[in-house]
Amino acid sequence: MSFHHSGIYTLAHEVELTLQALRDEITKIAHLAAQEPENRLRQHDVLHGLNKLGKALLEESRLDEALRTYREARDLALGYLEQEPENEHWRGYLYVSHDRIGTILFKQGLYEEALLAFRDCLAVQERLEDRIPKTTVGQGNIARSHDKIGATLVKLSRNEEGLKAQREAHAIRERLPEIERESREWRDGYF
Repeated sequence: MSFHHSGIYTLAHEVELTLQALRDEITKIAHLAAQEPENRLRQHDVLHGLNKLGKALLEESRLDEALRTYREARDLALGYLEQEPENEHWRGYLYVSHDRIGTILFKQGLYEEALLAFRDCLAVQERLEDRIPKTTVGQGNIARSHDKIGATLVKLSRNEEGLKAQREAHAIRERLPEIERESREWRDGYF
């Protein structure tokens, strides 16, 4: 067993029991969310549960199941975004879903599909970071997306494009101390 997290993971001695407990939890929360469609906390909990399940499946190398789970989370986040297009929480979940979908597809050797997922991930994070001040977490996520795009392009023998994406990631990381300073100055001036 390879569960290394707190909560339900440390209580479980059997992978299948743990996975079923996660599925049961998601079903229960999804039922509650359906009864209270205006309850954002319930919707958040469903997405969080799907991410936990997807991560557990990914850690167990159950890639097809993890892929289905993250696609379900992606579709749910997209549905919530249709109702609330500017909601940053739903965008954050969408970012994670695209990132994990890309990671799974990459592991499966489906590089063209992985590239699309990583580019979708980058677009979501860039929209989240379309603000002042920029955040080091957001910029780090953008850099990570460029890295993954670069690695995927290299796998597709598109080396020049891949290196360009990785240089972009490097340039962002070099700016992180400046971004942190600007963010801190903005916060200090605001509060």
